[in-house]
Amino acid sequence: MTTQSETVPCFGKINLFLEIQDRRPDGYHNLATLFHTVDCGDRLSAEAAETLTLTGAEGITAAPEDNLVIKAAKLLRESFPDRVKADAGMRFSLAKILPTGAGLGGGSSNAAAALQLCNHLWDMRLGQAELLPVAARLGADVPFFLYGGGCFATGKGEILSPAPSPYPFHIVIGTPQCRVETGWAYGQLDPVRKQEWARFKALYLTYCEDWEFYQVLRNDFDAPMRRHFPEIDNLANRMREFSPVKTLLSGSGASVFSLFRERGAAEKCLAEIRTRCRFACMAAFVE
Repeated sequence: MTTQSETVPCFGKINLFLEIQDRRPDGYHNLATLFHTVDCGDRLSAEAAETLTLTGAEGITAAPEDNLVIKAAKLLRESFPDRVKADAGMRFSLAKILPTGAGLGGGSSNAAAALQLCNHLWDMRLGQAELLPVAARLGADVPFFLYGGGCFATGKGEILSPAPSPYPFHIVIGTPQCRVETGWAYGQLDPVRKQEWARFKALYLTYCEDWEFYQVLRNDFDAPMRRHFPEIDNLANRMREFSPVKTLLSGSGASVFSLFRERGAAEKCLAEIRTRCRFACMAAFVE
């Protein structure tokens, strides 16, 4: 076991496409999505210690042991008793930037970072194939964050394949003054929805370098969340006034992103929405 400390970025993500398909026997829905990490996010630091502790996440969960960072460390330790001592500890420090209930994957990204830090600092020497099942038990988005970059995802979001690089947009992200509970959001989906995943994926593989293609992006949560939350609808409408290529909800919300070709237009949009949002930033795709 190593004793040095280490800090890693916990990038956020946006869903460039999100189609919610049939309900599964386990209660989850099958989905089809195109994830991509963006260069805004949290930072997680860790060093091996006598116990598992976390600072910097106060107010995110009722108690530190309920945070996904601690849950990730405990689950990894329990899953590989032959690789690490049962009482191995880690001192985590989280610099939290991404908001909760935002559809940007902050908690899932934190969990994936915790798995990677523990694997390294506990000298477990686990490969990605061994980490992925642990990540899937923590949450549907967590496996993606072990990869990062762009990924096509199906199943609950855990069946992943790499996607080619998108057009290099300037991305403005805004999170309005509301929070969306994911479980509740699934109950608000329109009962009749398009099934376009196969066609979209084929088109993306062909036209991902063409900025005009991105006007076809879709998210099944976009329309129902805009109906239920005036804050989301108003923010999206304001962002569209700056003529982005596309404005869309990320995940189940509440964050909205706009894709811009010109940095100047993106900067004007960001300046306008800052006061309307509990979080706002300009970002780029991370490969």
